[in-house]
Amino acid sequence: MTTLSVPPAAQPDVVPAIWRAELGELLTRLAIGFVHLSPHEVDAALVEALGAIGGFAGAGRASLWRTTTDRKQIEVSHEWHASGAAPLREDRRCAPIEAVEAVRDGAAVGGRVVDLADGQDWLVLDEVHAVVLLPLRVSDRLIGVVRFDALSASTAGAPWPAAAVELLRPFGELCASAVAAQRAIAGLEASELRHRSVLDEVGDVIVRMRPDGTLSYVNRAWYELTGNPVADTVGADPLANVHPDDRALALEHIAAAIAGAPGVREVRFLAHDGSVRWMEVKGRAVFDGDGNLAGFSGVLHDVSQRRAAEARVQASREEAERAREEAEHARDEAERARDVAERASRAKSEFLSRMSHELRTPLNAILGFTQLLEFAELQGENADNLTMISRAGRHLLNLINDTLDVSRIESGRLSMSLEPVPVADVATESLDLIRPDAANRRLTLRTRGEGEMPHVVADRQRLKQVLVNLLSNAVKYNRDGGEIRVAWAPPPADSGPRLSTPAPYGWLRLEVSDTGRGIPAERFNDVFLPFERIGAERTDIVGTGIGLALTKSLVEAMGGRIGVRSVHGVGSTFYVDLPLATVVLPPTGGGADGGSGGEDGEEETTHTVLYVEDNASNTMLMRRILARRPHVRLLVAPDGETGLAMVREHRPDLVLLDLHLPGCGGEDVLAEIRLDRQLGGMPVVIVTADLAPGTERRLTQAGATAFLSKPVDIGLLLHIVDEHLRESAHVRRTGADPTR
Repeated sequence: MTTLSVPPAAQPDVVPAIWRAELGELLTRLAIGFVHLSPHEVDAALVEALGAIGGFAGAGRASLWRTTTDRKQIEVSHEWHASGAAPLREDRRCAPIEAVEAVRDGAAVGGRVVDLADGQDWLVLDEVHAVVLLPLRVSDRLIGVVRFDALSASTAGAPWPAAAVELLRPFGELCASAVAAQRAIAGLEASELRHRSVLDEVGDVIVRMRPDGTLSYVNRAWYELTGNPVADTVGADPLANVHPDDRALALEHIAAAIAGAPGVREVRFLAHDGSVRWMEVKGRAVFDGDGNLAGFSGVLHDVSQRRAAEARVQASREEAERAREEAEHARDEAERARDVAERASRAKSEFLSRMSHELRTPLNAILGFTQLLEFAELQGENADNLTMISRAGRHLLNLINDTLDVSRIESGRLSMSLEPVPVADVATESLDLIRPDAANRRLTLRTRGEGEMPHVVADRQRLKQVLVNLLSNAVKYNRDGGEIRVAWAPPPADSGPRLSTPAPYGWLRLEVSDTGRGIPAERFNDVFLPFERIGAERTDIVGTGIGLALTKSLVEAMGGRIGVRSVHGVGSTFYVDLPLATVVLPPTGGGADGGSGGEDGEEETTHTVLYVEDNASNTMLMRRILARRPHVRLLVAPDGETGLAMVREHRPDLVLLDLHLPGCGGEDVLAEIRLDRQLGGMPVVIVTADLAPGTERRLTQAGATAFLSKPVDIGLLLHIVDEHLRESAHVRRTGADPTR
């Protein structure tokens, strides 16, 4: 319940509306209670009322003073004090009546009133900061006073607002009526009139009914709320102003009251203007001393605004429910669309993976045998034909690789390992890869970098792929005898919009510049579109238009940005901005890059290599490749079951294992070898055209020694074979544990 606090000086007479309403409801309850009190119940009711109103008004102490018989003094007859507050001292519980009569009715006192008897202040004590006096009068005759003492320091020096005093005046009148009733039962009629005046001050409707059901009393609030005159209502049928649809409910409420279970009902009443007012009806049956029904008493509390608010809330709730259902429907549709998209994405990925495998298998033979022919050092037209075959095969292989990478980026399945990467090392490795093609066109390669050993946060393999793509374009679209420059430095301050990727150490810009024909300014936005070659498709320059689109996706996947500057006819510069990393110092001491420690004069030992492969052309290619190693005996198994049997029978020094085999697949073969204690240390190199995402990682974790993709690089294959056969020879000589 709200308690009254002293308003600021700028609003000395303002009382909150909620305080008015709650005070009205409290006074109503007290007034109803006093109506039916017997004389011996008055004292307890007065103390309870003092506590209720005093606590509500924020007083620390409330007291009722009555005039003495000789009417010379007033003395405390009833007192209430809040928890922690002290009662009035004994020497302050009596005062001359002139001290009260000198105060205007209902005044809130903040000053001093002198006690005419002893010159002491009877109103203001040390702990009292404000006082409200409600004189109790009967027929203009002072019979006592109700006093409220504010003990809180928060009200020091300031009285209650006058408006609050006016609102509290009905309480004084209520107490006066009660005191008069207690002094003289014969004065009940006058007391009832006062009660009615109190009831007229409250905001709720007070009603009384006779035993025959006619209305005997309604207060002024009835007229104020409904517009129906009180005179026309008293003596009429109480259901006359009830909404027709609620009359049965009203009758049920009356019957319940007679039965002793009145409860609360909300009933619609018809106002004088035809509008509807919702009333919360509380009532009870009244019985006389003999237990006979004497009538009914009730309170009607207007809840029309609350009902209207509830209706609005209900409408909002229904609207929210409809919105929720629509949102759920939209979510279901989105989930179905996502499922369709995911299935389409999986189907596309599976299709590309299978197509990649099917294309790589013949390419393995084409490029493999081409490499073997290159070792034969053909001359003249045959050499040119071989070069064209090799170039076309590698172009097709690059197209397959780029298409797979684009698909993986679109599906979010491209794995990235972001770590500090030394820019100079990656730039050198990338330049080495394109150096032969640059030499064929007499291109000068230059590098220039700022900063000591700069590192960027990137995936090393993907950063190298980005630089190789940009350098390959710089070679293809350059002029003969031109120049390619790789440079790195912090980007200019006005280099474009701020990137969202955190870069606590700043950014580094890598640039690849050429002296080619350049790109028109209006086509800058087109260069990174898939299959867009900016007119190069009408030239003899080989390309697919995927490379720059893939490069852009890779850079953005690493949290960077790519752009281009170009002057038509002069050249182009492609730049990549990546976040700088903390400097990673090179390892010190004896590194792993020292001497091989190989032993001179090793004996030539015959080694057994088992190739598990079901494709005849791939088998023939492997025979031709390993024919260059006379000390290698090659065994071939056409399927997984045969391969396992030959592993256990021949104990080969090295196993070259395809994945897609009839019957028992390559992964199962690898698992069986690793589970066999006697074969567990045998090196197994995977040679496959299956480059689905995660394949290499999965097989490496399963125990594969190395992973080679088809089409195979013959030089890399021979290097791996030689390395593992040397380890096998070392194990034979020393008896070392091959698993350690």
